[in-house]
Formats: sequence, structure tokens, C-alpha cells
Amino acid sequence: MKRFYFVALLLTALLCVSCGTRKNCGTVNLAALDGSSWTLTHMDGIKINEKAVQTVNINISKGRISGSAACNSYGAECRIYSDGRIKIGDMMSTLMACDRMMYEQIFLASLEEAKAFRMDGNNKLMLYSTHDASGQPSLTFKRQ
Repeated sequence: MKRFYFVALLLTALLCVSCGTRKNCGTVNLAALDGSSWTLTHMDGIKINEKAVQTVNINISKGRISGSAACNSYGAECRIYSDGRIKIGDMMSTLMACDRMMYEQIFLASLEEAKAFRMDGNNKLMLYSTHDASGQPSLTFKRQ
């Protein structure tokens, strides 16, 4: 029963954050976020190199994120708070090297620094390094 309340609280927090205001809020299927996959499109507003594919997989029910950085796979705990904050724990990743390591290091650092997120519809996810999700997003993703 405690797990049910925890999941319900997480889904409520996601609804609050993803909608911003009720005036701007479209219908968001929060259950569809659990297990959803996203591909990075922009870092700090700059379109990313298409050869440096970086992804995020969200598992709301387990409180985890994972994915593929430019060279390595990664994973971390992810906590979402009712006021719109997000806390991504220490990253664990594989240790392979490639010619796209710079993209990977910036991507993983931006993930760890994320403090808030918003969704624009069901197909765009934005992470911010500010608690109030102001300014330009650090990372912008499109749904896979």
C-alpha cells in the first residue's frame, strides 16, 4: 500500500511540473511516462551532433533513469519532488572510450546538475539547472 501512495505522489508531481499552469496544460498520460525513452536534441540550446546519440529512459515506478551517453551506458537513482524539483543521484556507467567522450562528459554532468524539469506536450522533455525551471533548458529531449 505504501508503494501505491509513493507512485501516486510521483505521478502527481509529474503532472504539476509538466503542466506549469492549467491554462497551458494539455492532456498528459502520466502512465505513458513510466518506461518512456527520450533522445537528446539540444544541450544549452545548441543542437547536438547527430553522431553522438544520447538517450534517457525513465522508470518512474523504480525511481531510476538510465540510457546511453555518446560512448557508454549509464544509470542513476532519480527523485522527483512535488514542487517540480528533480534530483538525479550519482551516475554509474560503463568505461569505454571513443572519439565522442567530450559530448558524453558534458551530457552526464548536465544530467547530474538538473534541478527541475518540464514537458512541452507529450513529446518534448526539458531539464533545467535552476530550481524554478527558468531560462534555457540545459538538456532538451524528444520522445523516441
